[in-house]
Amino acid sequence: MASPPPRRRRCRTEPAPAPPETRDWSALPGDILFAVFLKLGPREIMRGADKVCAAWRRGAVGEPALWRRVELTTVPEWKAMARAAVDRAAGQCEAYRGPCDNDFLLYLVERATSLKSIRLSHDESRVVLNVEQLNKLPLLEDVDILVTHFSNGASRNLFQSVCRACPRLKELRMCFNLNRDSKYNDGDLIGFYQEKYAIPVMCELRSLELLGYYLTVTGLTAILDSCPVLESLNVPGGDYLITSRMDEELHAKCAKLKNVTLSFDSDEESCEEEEECDLEDGYESEPYDDSFY
Repeated sequence: MASPPPRRRRCRTEPAPAPPETRDWSALPGDILFAVFLKLGPREIMRGADKVCAAWRRGAVGEPALWRRVELTTVPEWKAMARAAVDRAAGQCEAYRGPCDNDFLLYLVERATSLKSIRLSHDESRVVLNVEQLNKLPLLEDVDILVTHFSNGASRNLFQSVCRACPRLKELRMCFNLNRDSKYNDGDLIGFYQEKYAIPVMCELRSLELLGYYLTVTGLTAILDSCPVLESLNVPGGDYLITSRMDEELHAKCAKLKNVTLSFDSDEESCEEEEECDLEDGYESEPYDDSFY
């Protein structure tokens, strides 16, 4: 008797997995969307987040508190982005950090009168930054300026201009990158730096840092006499500051400061290295700090 044919096993078909639940990102609650945008920062918002949907666009454009702190790097479209960010702040911008020229500086001070802190990067070799415009910012207390390709005397003139425009600053930091294509030598500056040196009284200035700055004994004296509450002074690499010419009175004034750096050190890092700045990329990006809000 022939054996029966083998039974075919029926394959059990597993049910198809359920499609993943779709999320309507446009329906995110406003407070969550605000927190997300704060983590992204202005550049990322304008380059993508506010183009996701109409709801996100409204959240990005219609919430001035998102733009209280504006941080940008040097990119071809930086000026358009900076203007848009200042406009979105609707007068509430308190801190700006990024590239700047005279045209944008005027735009900034006219539309961001609540500014308390600015950090500007200026690299136009033939145009001096008109910092006198800063006198339109009554709440300004912290200024940080990076200037490249300056010419004879520009560093001193710019420093004094900032002091005249902002006599109530609490912190001031300026970095001058020497234009190495300049055709003058150190001897050409001697006469210029022996001229009278004066800055207005900076009654609230507590911290002053001048990098790549030619400081003389006369200049040091003027700074100490004009800044009664100064606590920290950092002017490294000042070729013209000859400490042997400092008298006892000037040494005593320096001794009252909590922190002071004046001596020239040939191994001192350049202000480019200290700033970790690239002219094409702007200031190095730092983690976005939402504690500002």
